[in-house]
Amino acid sequence: MKYFIKKQMKNQLNKVRFSGNKINYICLGSNCPNSCCGPFGGVQKGLDTLHDIEFCDITLTKDDRKKIITAGYFSFIEESPDGTYRMRLNEDGSCKAFINGQCFIHDFKPSICRAFPFYIDMFVGLCVVSGSCPGVGAGWTLLEDIRPEINAAKSIYNFWVNEYDK
Repeated sequence: MKYFIKKQMKNQLNKVRFSGNKINYICLGSNCPNSCCGPFGGVQKGLDTLHDIEFCDITLTKDDRKKIITAGYFSFIEESPDGTYRMRLNEDGSCKAFINGQCFIHDFKPSICRAFPFYIDMFVGLCVVSGSCPGVGAGWTLLEDIRPEINAAKSIYNFWVNEYDK
């Protein structure tokens, strides 16, 4: 049964590959048929959180909050009941800054958004949400060129680690 599930999943998703100093991922940017916003709804099945946080919540690091406020977009931020900050969401769970199919604050977007489709998993390290990103398998990118995304993933991972150190 386990083998069947693994094989079935492999057939459905593009596999991330490394070759030398390249990864078979390229951000399609404005040519992308998908939005990077809100892809986690299908990922949360079987995952639970110790916080009262939905997977559509966009938690902000201190640097994220400062960057967005300094840029003049404070109206897109709200304080969570636990004292952390997050992006305001619409009733459907989409981000208030996602307007007419585009991120209104793209140059100031939070770490979690900047990191997408990459994230750091405690079991296996750097991962890609390949089922939600058509850029996986679309071309090759130098690893050094995705350093900002990897650093953003590290930033949000460190944010959560530090939350548990308190």
